[in-house]
Amino acid sequence: MSFLSSLRSTARGFGKAPGFFLIAVLSLGLGIGATVAIFTVINAVLIRPLPYAEPERIVWVTQTAPGMGLEEAALSDGTYLLYRNENKVLEELGIYWQGAVTLTGRLAGGEPERIGAARVTPSIFKVLRARSVLGRPFIEEDGKPGAEPVLVLSHGLWQRRFGGDRKVVGSLVQVDGVSRRIVGVLAEGFRFPSAQEELWTPMVIDPANLQPGNFNYGGVGRLRHGVTTERATKDLSALVWRLPEALGPDIMPRGMIEQAKLGVLAKPFRDHLVGDIGRTLWVLLGGVGLILLIACANVANLFLVRAEGRQREVAVRTAIGASRWEIARVFLGESLALSILGGLVGLALAAAGVRLLLALQPPGIPRLDEIGMDATVVGFNLLLALLTGVFIGGFAALRYGSPDLVPALKEGGRGGTAGRARHRARQALVVVQVALALVLLVGAGLMVRSFWGMANVDSGVQPAGVLTVQLNLPEAEYGEAARTARFYTRLLEQVRAIPGETKAGTVTILPLSNMNSMSSHMIEDHPLPPDSLPPMLGTRFASPGYFEALGIPLLEGKSFERIDPDTPHDGVLVNRAVARRFWPKGGALGKRLSLGGPGEAVSQWYTIVGVVGDVREQGLHEKPAEVVYYPVRRSNPDGPGAGGEWVPRDFTLAVKARAGIDPLTLVEPVRKAVWSIDPKLPLAQVRTMEDVVERSMARVSFTMFLLAIGAVVALTLGAVGIYGVISYIVSQRTQEIGVRMALGAQRGEVSGMVLKEGMALALVGIGLGLAGSFAVTRFMQALLFEVSTTDPATFAAVPVLLAAVALLASYLPARRAAGVEPLEAIRYE
Repeated sequence: MSFLSSLRSTARGFGKAPGFFLIAVLSLGLGIGATVAIFTVINAVLIRPLPYAEPERIVWVTQTAPGMGLEEAALSDGTYLLYRNENKVLEELGIYWQGAVTLTGRLAGGEPERIGAARVTPSIFKVLRARSVLGRPFIEEDGKPGAEPVLVLSHGLWQRRFGGDRKVVGSLVQVDGVSRRIVGVLAEGFRFPSAQEELWTPMVIDPANLQPGNFNYGGVGRLRHGVTTERATKDLSALVWRLPEALGPDIMPRGMIEQAKLGVLAKPFRDHLVGDIGRTLWVLLGGVGLILLIACANVANLFLVRAEGRQREVAVRTAIGASRWEIARVFLGESLALSILGGLVGLALAAAGVRLLLALQPPGIPRLDEIGMDATVVGFNLLLALLTGVFIGGFAALRYGSPDLVPALKEGGRGGTAGRARHRARQALVVVQVALALVLLVGAGLMVRSFWGMANVDSGVQPAGVLTVQLNLPEAEYGEAARTARFYTRLLEQVRAIPGETKAGTVTILPLSNMNSMSSHMIEDHPLPPDSLPPMLGTRFASPGYFEALGIPLLEGKSFERIDPDTPHDGVLVNRAVARRFWPKGGALGKRLSLGGPGEAVSQWYTIVGVVGDVREQGLHEKPAEVVYYPVRRSNPDGPGAGGEWVPRDFTLAVKARAGIDPLTLVEPVRKAVWSIDPKLPLAQVRTMEDVVERSMARVSFTMFLLAIGAVVALTLGAVGIYGVISYIVSQRTQEIGVRMALGAQRGEVSGMVLKEGMALALVGIGLGLAGSFAVTRFMQALLFEVSTTDPATFAAVPVLLAAVALLASYLPARRAAGVEPLEAIRYE
């Protein structure tokens, strides 16, 4: 049989059974589409190389300090210079700091705009081998003291803000109040460290005036040819013993290196960018893979029913000389036609799903802007379609490809009672469907339990009715602490005067923002031996009104009362975790602490004036950190600013609206309040605190949502599978049922017999699914929140739910069987 004739025969066959055709194509399309959609994300995030030259040689360089409980500890300018100048394993090393800047100026035009930016050493562009379409990247001279302030634009920012003007190179713009010259525009598609950064400024490092204890910078290096990450890690770690000599024994004594177990880690840069999202994506791919398997089992069952009805046709083909392969080719041709059509439907569904994903912009997924359909995705889609086609057709070919000719050709060959072997294949497929559905339901149940637990955990704040706005004061205009303090005072006064607002305050790092700032501290009544590791505590700078705005309770003492424009404050607040660690029996009030380590002279002691409640600073999934809250204007004898004072210029304003008022209605009044003080300041990260809480739960809710949808689909397909098989068995055993009833069997006995058969299949599938769930869910541990992978409630509830659905799916054919009329059944052909 030629291919075209086989195709025409297949089309005629589908035309005679349009219902079977549509159900099969849609089932396969749904399974293939869901799998391809998740694979599209995995392909972009985990498989596709980074968009740099020889990306496999680019590594993330960071320090490790397991003795301090730190898996990764950032670099400082001092450690960067040591590792860069003394290593033998890297072609080049650079460091960076990412944040945001305010862009204004003649060419930028319009309102001031807050733009994602990165401050980088010029060596970063050598590491990444960045190319420019206009001008040049940074050169070494740009990072030296006294160099002219310059910047480099991304291709997208050049097009969006400067209209693609090719004369932009050499022009001056204002960045955070500093006039900078544009020296280049990078090639389209260049991203570093993420897609959010659109502007780069050079990091100026003065070897004569380092801040070696300021560990705030990420490091990126390019391996020499033939060097592995393991060798780079070993060789760089050997350099830490030279830190006392390079930085000074007071900054980094050998005893501290030993206690911290300080080392250097070099790992693929892609692994750093991806983080732990890979486990989530593989779990989701496994979940949608289960849906595809269930869909395949469902379609295979339908195909077996269709194949059984064609036994006479197959017998005739065999009788006239058709080989087993030719018979198999008929089945495979039909199944491949179905699966390829299902693959086309799946590709369309996957493309729609990816567009929806990009529109939702779920947080926590790196390289989101790179997600899209490409040749790899299309090839994966085709491979899935072919594999499903071979599985479905092969199953039917093995079962009915070599028929017993005499019974098959005998007129009225269908007997009164169907043998057990006749239904064994379909029953096995139903058991597999139920087992796979249970595994998916258990996974979804665990994520629901995690989501519920996270939604009800005490975050330490009361987010309802709170508006948050990020503000950044440019150093060029707010270099004096007194002027910055006056800005705080005027801002809070005007915001608190807005109708509908009751409380307002500021903080340097907003809770639940997945950000942290930690500093070493000295506790006056807990002295440390020489060279010992000081406690690392979270460090925040808060204004009066902050704790009231976010509903953080004051447990002892007093809160910050006012910002004195003339006098810095030396009182601090600590949270309950700090008080419980150092003064478990109480008495934290009046105790003193200081920033710094044991090798440093204490320049300023701060007195604890209050204790506040614990807050989950880095996210709902993290335990409350130990935090010290400093006033926004504090003494800092060794710090920058006039008079040895320092006031943070980057902070978040929190505004609490009165009950019943939508906090978003305060956006414009807050904007007017800010611009009445400084019209050049843009508002950034404008969002409600409830949005911040939701984003903290985003990964759990995203995973739960997708797995829950998959579980519902799996449950539905499993129920359909049970219903279809039991219905078919009832239709095949109509004569047997009629004989039983003619001999006196009651309707309840007949329906009970059918229910028993359906529930037997379901219970076997549930048993296998439970065993599979215990083995599979252990891979989900990192995704769960305060829930065990063997959570008893989930493992008890899911089988009951699945058994109830199976009972319902079996009840309908059982009811029909009980309604069979004996005489009509005996005559049934």
